[in-house]
Amino acid sequence: MYKTQPGARLDEWRIYAAERADVHDFLAALTPVQWNEPSLCQGWRVRDVAVHLLVDEPVEQLGVPLALVKAAWFRFSVHRINDWWVRRNRDRPTGTIVAAFAGAWQPGTISKLVGPRTSVRAMVIHHQDMRRPLGIRRTVPEERLRAALDVVLTPRGSTNLGSFERGSGLRLQATDIDWSRGDGPAVLGPAESILMAVAGRPSALAELSGPGLPILASRIQTPMPDEP
Repeated sequence: MYKTQPGARLDEWRIYAAERADVHDFLAALTPVQWNEPSLCQGWRVRDVAVHLLVDEPVEQLGVPLALVKAAWFRFSVHRINDWWVRRNRDRPTGTIVAAFAGAWQPGTISKLVGPRTSVRAMVIHHQDMRRPLGIRRTVPEERLRAALDVVLTPRGSTNLGSFERGSGLRLQATDIDWSRGDGPAVLGPAESILMAVAGRPSALAELSGPGLPILASRIQTPMPDEP
């Protein structure tokens, strides 16, 4: 549940909060074994991705001054910041991780720094990063797919992810919803598969087709954990 905030981009934060609530329900149903299975993010287990998504917890809980967090965010490697946070929190009891996703939510320091669109992108992609290796598929709501696809295919929304570059010069065409983007050799398939492929997840390539597919495949490197 998202409590409205004056002046906020309510639609975008609403989409983010809805996806966050679905992550809560997914995590709450996991077995102890599933928590420790590898995710699609290299070197991260399912539990590591889950705690990564909690990087927006109040800064005072980090024991780090807000000014330092902002300086680190803008001056240093986002990947290093993410790695630091995950290493700090990866052994938290699973019950406390699930509880942290529950209840009403307000944008925190990190969410405000990156903005609602990038936050939506990260929540949708990382949710799938946890689900796909476990074989727990779902139908992602169309408005969330559209929101994530629209931002990852912009230069700003592609920061530290490389999705804009992967999709450049290609015609990306969803076969399950009315969505397409770009010009060039076509890549066809489910919208979620297109999203995960341009996000650098090679396992999604098998679900796509079209003359542009070899080009997209050649642009995908081993996926690394991205920013929140």
